[in-house]
Amino acid sequence: MADLVGWVAALAVTAGELPGTAVERLELQLDGAVGDKHFGPTMKANRAQAPYPKGTQVRNVRQLSIVSAEELAEVAQRLALPVIEPTWIGANLMLAGVPELTQLPGGSRVYFEGGAGLVIEGENMPCVIAGGSLAAQTPGREELRTLFPKHALGKRGLVAWVEKAGVIQRGEQVTVRLAHDVRR
Repeated sequence: MADLVGWVAALAVTAGELPGTAVERLELQLDGAVGDKHFGPTMKANRAQAPYPKGTQVRNVRQLSIVSAEELAEVAQRLALPVIEPTWIGANLMLAGVPELTQLPGGSRVYFEGGAGLVIEGENMPCVIAGGSLAAQTPGREELRTLFPKHALGKRGLVAWVEKAGVIQRGEQVTVRLAHDVRR
């Protein structure tokens, strides 16, 4: 299959609680995005790392969160919202031109025009934390806390880790190579 080509529509870091902060460039080191709360070689295990007890230190395969502009627009429509900003749900990157991003298989690579590279770990499961942030950004819509996880399933994007350090700039081209095509 041919590579998928899109572009970086938005970048953000989240230093603490949601929402994150939009930035024009994202500095990547091998431990993740500089300034982001998910930066580091390890993380505390959560439900995705079963059977390890919650809080156990494990390899950080969730250094970055990537969403698709097309998928976020679809989720916003499902929730009767004009827009969902990627910063509201903790995404570090929003790509455009890759409409079924969440369906990419783990092991796929994301190559940036400036030289940085990511490895897709898998789907970023929607949660009530992101839903709560969305509700906080939308006064009078407290139900979004629990509706977001249901309506964003399969459209919430991916988590990834840094394969090659570098700087990502908003607007730069991105190439996605599917896992089964990585060796070519």
